[in-house]
Amino acid sequence: MAGFTDSALEKKLSELNNSQQSIQTLSLWLIHHRKHHKTIVQVWFKELKKAKPNRKLTFMYLANDVIQNSKKKGPEFSKEFSNVLSKAFAHVCECADESICSYVNLIISMEWSMLNYFQMPLVCCAFHHLVPLFAEAETWLK
Repeated sequence: MAGFTDSALEKKLSELNNSQQSIQTLSLWLIHHRKHHKTIVQVWFKELKKAKPNRKLTFMYLANDVIQNSKKKGPEFSKEFSNVLSKAFAHVCECADESICSYVNLIISMEWSMLNYFQMPLVCCAFHHLVPLFAEAETWLK
């Protein structure tokens, strides 16, 4: 695998597409370079904010894949992503349409809350950013 640099990560993120192979390949590379987890999450968040609205969901899928698949190796990615995810959700939901937010809702509800990847306050905060975007949102938290 290629060595880790900020510019290498930025390039890989710019080439990331919504295919499962692209997401999983980059996820494996990130997990391989997990000793750089702080820099990885910082660059991921910076590039998420710069990404076009139609690419933001792909960044969320990448974060989800890294969080799920790095658990066996250690908690560093879960801990580091938990520092920026509420801001990331707020940003994505500001830029996204209802269909993208419904996919983000799936990540939060099916992946993170049911599988206990994060503590409940973070999951509730993520839901808080989605609630205004859906008319039926009141039923989510009941």
